[in-house]
This record gives sequence, structure tokens and C-alpha cells, in this order.
Amino acid sequence: MRTLSFLIPLSFLMVACGQPEPEVIEMPIKTEVVEVAPNAEAKMFVSGMTCVMGCKGAIEKSLNAHEGVASFAIVFEDSVATVSYDSTMVSAEELADAVGSVAGGGLYTATLLAE
Repeated sequence: MRTLSFLIPLSFLMVACGQPEPEVIEMPIKTEVVEVAPNAEAKMFVSGMTCVMGCKGAIEKSLNAHEGVASFAIVFEDSVATVSYDSTMVSAEELADAVGSVAGGGLYTATLLAE
């Protein structure tokens, strides 16, 4: 009985190890790069930031990846952000709303400043 209890798991192990590895197929991913031709610039006051690395970095990373944005930078000391963007792709109001939705929303608010 003892040898039978040893042989059964051993046979399962041998059968499982004899199976060939499944074939891995890599699918090429096509990424479309859209050129952003900045034709507008806006300044906004960003509130809710408490640190340079986390808050400021998260907002800049998110907005620089936003469609239509050529560049987005915040001066942490005065909480003013400058954004260069393509006004045919996105509006300044949409970008201000996008700041408010960073990190799940509710942490930051952006108010457009008059030029």
C-alpha cells in the first residue's frame, strides 16, 4: 500500500513533465504617433499640490501624455502651470478638467489664468 501511494503521485509527475511547452506567439503592436502642432498656450493655477516629486510629477506626467499637449510644466513654488497645446485637438478648459482627474480625481484643481 505504501509503494502504491508513492507510485501514483510519481506517475502524475512524470505525465505532467512530459507535456510540451505551449507555443508563445508575440503579436506586433502598432502604435500611432500623432504629431502635436502647438498653436495655443495657457496658464493655470494648480491647487492641492503638497510635494514636488509626487504631486507635481504626477500632474506633469499625466498631462504631458494627454492628447493634444505639446508640453506641460508646473512651477511648484507659485503653483502656476504653463501648457502648450494644439487647440484643434483639445481646449484649455478640457486640460484644466484633466488636472482635476489626475490620480483618480478630487486631489487637484486647476483654474485658468487670464493672459
